[in-house]
Amino acid sequence: MRALLLATLAILAIQIAAPAANASPPDPGWTLPQLTVADRTIKDVDGRTVLLRGVNANGLNDYATNGTGLPTVTPLGITDFAQMAALGFNVVRLNVAWSLLEPTRGAFDAAYVDRIRGAVQNAKDHGIYTVLDMHQDAWGPYVGTPSDQSCPSFMEPGVGWDGAPEWATLTGGWTTCNIGGLREAAPAIAHAFQAFYDDEQGIQSRLVATWARLAAEFKDEPAVAGYDLLNEPNPGLRDPFTAADQIGQFYKRATDAIRQAESGGFPHLVFFEPSAIWSAFGFDALPPRQYLTDPLVVFSPHLYSESITVSSEFPGIEDGFKIADRAAAWYDAPLWTGEWGWFGDAGEQGADVDRFVDATDKYRMGGAWWSWTQACGDPHPVRDGNTHQPQGNLNRIDCPSGESLGLVEGFAGPLSRAYPRAAPGTLTELSRNGFTGTGTGQVEAWYPGTDRPQLEIANLADVRLSPIEGGWQLIGHADGDYAVNLA
Repeated sequence: MRALLLATLAILAIQIAAPAANASPPDPGWTLPQLTVADRTIKDVDGRTVLLRGVNANGLNDYATNGTGLPTVTPLGITDFAQMAALGFNVVRLNVAWSLLEPTRGAFDAAYVDRIRGAVQNAKDHGIYTVLDMHQDAWGPYVGTPSDQSCPSFMEPGVGWDGAPEWATLTGGWTTCNIGGLREAAPAIAHAFQAFYDDEQGIQSRLVATWARLAAEFKDEPAVAGYDLLNEPNPGLRDPFTAADQIGQFYKRATDAIRQAESGGFPHLVFFEPSAIWSAFGFDALPPRQYLTDPLVVFSPHLYSESITVSSEFPGIEDGFKIADRAAAWYDAPLWTGEWGWFGDAGEQGADVDRFVDATDKYRMGGAWWSWTQACGDPHPVRDGNTHQPQGNLNRIDCPSGESLGLVEGFAGPLSRAYPRAAPGTLTELSRNGFTGTGTGQVEAWYPGTDRPQLEIANLADVRLSPIEGGWQLIGHADGDYAVNLA
């Protein structure tokens, strides 16, 4: 097929004016149809392969203040989504907080849902899907070590993080001190998670009900790609295989509740993760398949190889993808990484980011960079001494002043690489140079930069290449085997 395409390839010269200095944001020439799953691939209901590539945003999250007096999040507004669109992003993994959705037991906070709805709309207006992520780190904001409490010599005080409301935080009086400064390595956190898995005082049932309420709010919204059931769940007090089983049981309960709540609307994707162990080691015991038989599940591990994994040697970036892809195949599900990045200095590791994007191309998949930005009072810099903003963020700010330091260009470059947002039928090959596929329908592709890309295009009709903020938008109609490559 490739030989045939190359033999018939013609250079299509597209004559258009240079982009204006103040080009408008993408007008929904970017389309956001309802998403589904077919052949282990995220697709839209028009039958196109959709690559969800973007970033995490924590501006609506609820972090512990940890006594710093500094903002814990930066405001998330329409300007942020315009900037994301100008990098070619078409998805935001929006971190939302159980502690704000249900601040008191049984009370669903409609005002917070309105804030979520506003962010979803702002993203939609800029051609960006939203994955609603029930975010937590180290159980919640209420498991930090009080400042007047000392820790044993082999332990360190823990900071409060984000996730569960105070009424759902059952530590059993176990110490909040941790071992080696590791976020998850506190007995109180393990106890709180185990109480959740055991549904002690009906806590798990409450989060299941909260998921149902939230899903009901967006049951008719195609710009909501789907729901990430729980960020990096801690294994609790059980061995890895029992822990994976109890995590799977929660996933089944939450998925069933979401499906019931979507009655009268349509089903959305359900993103599920292995435990937090995967983020640290690059592999872990997996929740059993029997709990994840819904046809729209997506396996979503966090791929931090060569950035924050315990070993810098194994798995490397490429091996991390192999391991994750085999796990996704075991579930017969698409692979999508809900978090990746957190590399160090962009000048030193920009090439690693390029390698990572090469791997997403190889597997024809997407992911969400961690993170768009983080405030000075966020637990990450607090834990690290609050002397500088962690380097993994795409937008840096100075701490503790909060002054914006702007976009990290060494990361933004590879993250804004050209790619097909939506490709009809099957996307057969994808690389830095272009893509090929076979199918019928509208192609939508992104190209960064001010200079018009020179393209070699085969078997696309009605092609338009238009300047938009940050780059170029390609729209064309395919019917059969098609190709778009950089000349």
